[in-house]
Amino acid sequence: APRVAVVTDSTSSLPQEWLAEHDVTVIPLQVVIGATSYDEGVPGGVTAEALAEALKNWTPVSTSRPNPEAFLAVYQSLSKQHDEIVSIHLSAELSGTFESAQLAGEKASIPVHVVDSRQVGIGTGFAVMAAAQARVAGLGGAEIAEAARAQAASTTVLLYVDTLEYLRRGNLERSAQIQYGDLP
Repeated sequence: APRVAVVTDSTSSLPQEWLAEHDVTVIPLQVVIGATSYDEGVPGGVTAEALAEALKNWTPVSTSRPNPEAFLAVYQSLSKQHDEIVSIHLSAELSGTFESAQLAGEKASIPVHVVDSRQVGIGTGFAVMAAAQARVAGLGGAEIAEAARAQAASTTVLLYVDTLEYLRRGNLERSAQIQYGDLP
């Protein structure tokens, strides 16, 4: 069976123990609180409590995608022990993370199947879980990527937010980026 690595980003909301047990590599997004940047979803990174406190105090909070170089470094490291990589990420409509993964995948020394989950949070996580199951079943990279896409397509995520302010800000920022052609 092909040796396939599974990669995701920190927005997939999967517990550290599960990620370690299923040998899934996480590439963190950056969370910027005030003027300080933190890794998300990794030990030593930003905590949910710190994020909640910042939001409660109206401290500016934003995120930034990992750059293609960060993805490529991970892909090249994984290429030493794997034949293929399946890289599953949050919706390309919400972040440039998928695009960074694609750009890096084109330069990687082994095939990289990049999946736009078209989801956020645990919706992406469910796609990662399906990929891990498909890998255990001995499937190849293309089939594992398809299992992730199928799971993501059949998942609905409902969110409750205390305020629409951050969604509004994000939408305004994105609209401005699209208007002026300065996409992330």
